[in-house]
Amino acid sequence: MSKARGSLADPAVMQVAGDQVGVELEKSDISLTKRDPKNINQHLTAIQFEDIIAEPDPTVFSFDSVWTISYKVFTTTKLWCYRISSLICAIPAAICWGIEFACLSFCTIWCWQPSIKAYEISLWYTSRIYEVLLKAFMEPCFHAIGKMFSHIVVNVRQSG
Repeated sequence: MSKARGSLADPAVMQVAGDQVGVELEKSDISLTKRDPKNINQHLTAIQFEDIIAEPDPTVFSFDSVWTISYKVFTTTKLWCYRISSLICAIPAAICWGIEFACLSFCTIWCWQPSIKAYEISLWYTSRIYEVLLKAFMEPCFHAIGKMFSHIVVNVRQSG
């Protein structure tokens, strides 16, 4: 007896998810240098020292060494605060966002799409009934009104 195509015992069906169930990253899968390939956070690169702190006129300039050290302290503090924050929060945030998008995917696949499809099927019957009612009751009225207005003749005359 041959196996029916599409049954669970069929190796082709069992291999559908196959290798894609586990998450294994190759070195080529993730870039350590280009971490925003779609530029979704490009606006963050615009936040520089000069955009935050500026001395507009030589009469309000601080000492050169203060300006230089302030620049270094600002950029270093910004970098290390981000790194420490990401060290503490990135993995828990990744877990939370992974759960969030898994739930959204689940709801889309198993709740929203079937509901929308059921609604579309129900509306198909409603639209057919509506179409029949329009053709039976409204179409004759509109044809009659159209015939009435089709016999109107407008003559324009210039006086004078």
